[in-house]
Amino acid sequence: MSDKKTIRTCVGCNKKEEKNKLIRIIQQNGELLIDHKNLLGSRGANLHKSLDCLNWAIKTKAFHKALKFSGALNTSQVLNEFSSEVP
Repeated sequence: MSDKKTIRTCVGCNKKEEKNKLIRIIQQNGELLIDHKNLLGSRGANLHKSLDCLNWAIKTKAFHKALKFSGALNTSQVLNEFSSEVP
């Protein structure tokens, strides 16, 4: 059996990384949420645990593209969690 690592791309910086080193972000009712345990259904976007990557993804509307969502996204909850967790 092979030990293949699952690789994902950060929507902020577009760098490829192992899945376990990224955070999964989903959209529910127009609000971005962090899927801490990767159990929530729905399309997800992967992001480094970096405020820079988060801000860039918001600025470039990368979440809209990755999540295939065309409406307004409320980013306040994700921004609050990142601000409290990231130095």
